Amino acid sequence: MEQNEKTMSKETVSEKELNDNYIYGKWGPYQVVQTAISLFNIWPAGYQLLIGVFIGYRPDFQCAIPEIENKDGKNNSIYITYEKCHIKTFLNNTNQGRPQLINQTTCIHGFHYSLGKHSTIVTEMNLVCDRAPLAELVQTLIMAGQLVGAAFASSLADKFGRKTILLVSHLLTMTFGFGVAFSRSYITLAILKFILGVLQQGMVMPNAVLALELFPERTRFYTETLGMFVWTTGLIIMAPIAYLMKDYSWRYLQIALTCFSLFSLVQYWVQDESLRWLAANGKKEEADRVIRKVAKWNKLNYEDLRKIVEGKMALTKTVSVQQIEDKKSDQLYQKSDLPLVEKYSFLTILRNKNIFAISLIMWFTWVTNTLTYFGLTLTSTRLAGDRFLNFFLSSFVEYIAVILTHVMLLCLGRRAITIIFHAICGVSLASATILNYFAGHNSALQTLSVVTTFVGKMAIAGSFSTLFLYTPELYPTNLRNVGIGFSSAFARIGGILSPFAGTPKKYPGFQEQYFL
Repeated sequence: MEQNEKTMSKETVSEKELNDNYIYGKWGPYQVVQTAISLFNIWPAGYQLLIGVFIGYRPDFQCAIPEIENKDGKNNSIYITYEKCHIKTFLNNTNQGRPQLINQTTCIHGFHYSLGKHSTIVTEMNLVCDRAPLAELVQTLIMAGQLVGAAFASSLADKFGRKTILLVSHLLTMTFGFGVAFSRSYITLAILKFILGVLQQGMVMPNAVLALELFPERTRFYTETLGMFVWTTGLIIMAPIAYLMKDYSWRYLQIALTCFSLFSLVQYWVQDESLRWLAANGKKEEADRVIRKVAKWNKLNYEDLRKIVEGKMALTKTVSVQQIEDKKSDQLYQKSDLPLVEKYSFLTILRNKNIFAISLIMWFTWVTNTLTYFGLTLTSTRLAGDRFLNFFLSSFVEYIAVILTHVMLLCLGRRAITIIFHAICGVSLASATILNYFAGHNSALQTLSVVTTFVGKMAIAGSFSTLFLYTPELYPTNLRNVGIGFSSAFARIGGILSPFAGTPKKYPGFQEQYFL
């Protein structure tokens, strides 16, 4: 009897510990599992975005040499050179002292590559010389697709729910991802890549908000720390997978990385809709199912948790943008966490001076981050040395950003962190440029230039991670997906330019000549 009283007393204390301002009442196993699911979704979305680093790689090449017999006529006066993009015929006129060019053609016999014919889309489709920009265009189309996806998927997620848009986008990503592996023409490949770019944002934006809304407001920064850690881990895993499949067709790598999206086949039954979104939109029946699941997993009293959610719904009201401004709603939704129900759109941002001014700053910041981060990531395989190791090291430095971001979020504001990371990145990349310019054949300066480049990559990664947390916090609940969605959409301008950001790789003398 005495033991039962102690147990009841303990349960009563536990009930009193429920946070009325936190819609899930108290952190528990339910949020841990749902967060893990959201974090896993980062990998398939990221792989479709950056797989081009490997399948779009451009190796050394030259014009293919046809089968030629009797090549030992060294005294003949005519000889042919097979260069990267041209076949040149020279007359070895000894009277003039220098060879005379008498004919020049394109690579009529095709190309010879330092890798296998089907190793990358570049080697298989001969995306070199005059067709070289088509390789970068594939990656640009993904970014252009993100521009469309960020603009529409986010609004759809606010209207139909985060889970709905995420699940549909993930299922279609798997379908079109496998489709890329079986595409036989460049046009088909380009179209599928554009569609995958659209779907990638349909995964990223709702998934980020889903994870964010699982956490209490004061600990939301954990979502970005964890998200950045998982993102970096995914890139690091991607490098050895690509290395192990380097001797196979690029199609097998595409299939292998798309297999991560097979999780979408069971995602409907294991991932729940955001309880915050359900409450803010008055979805009582759906919310009740989630409440029962949360109460069961976290061992909470169902009635107590239901009261918290119903309290949120009771406080839900339609507030116009002018009322939001008059009542200083930025403090309303940040401090009191009241859900506001109005179907906001991009026009809402344009009509409100304060929100529009903040949005302009965020759009510029997103463009800067996207151009810098993806420019450095996509060109990492062009650095001296093994391309797989370079990509691995370029990704590994982001772990440092994870640690620094977490520590800084504990003691600094989001804006201060973004400014600090941008300053470090700017100084590092400027230093890397100067060192590379004056390096010449000095290996020490070349190494220092690479190191400072990695420091810049670390800093921009930290800034990028902070932005994913900072941006949605600047908007009310039902404008949150629109806000981060259009910020990400404008950022695609930087993403579209990033494949062309690096200087072309200069290959060593890669030509042969034959005398006729």
